[in-house]
Amino acid sequence: METCGQSVTLTRLETGDTVPLRAFLQPILKRREALPAVPTPLGAVSSQRWLYIGSGRQEISPGDRAACGAERLVVQEARAVGWQDETFYQWAVLRPEKEAAE
Repeated sequence: METCGQSVTLTRLETGDTVPLRAFLQPILKRREALPAVPTPLGAVSSQRWLYIGSGRQEISPGDRAACGAERLVVQEARAVGWQDETFYQWAVLRPEKEAAE
């Protein structure tokens, strides 16, 4: 991650602390036949999601916010991935921050 990862600033929901780190962050690609939006009872919502793979040393939780370049994202789902008592990496699915606020 140090060599190939991107610079990400993580803002923890619980404390508001910001943590600069390196992680892999990319859009989740899928075949699109229409606009990246799905209807909901409250209107159309973007279906765009981002995949986050980060160090096992930095916990990430739902509600945390991540900034990378112009992208402002919020953690929707997160898991620590490891074996026995050691966490190898953090995995998360994020969505655009504006969508999360609506």
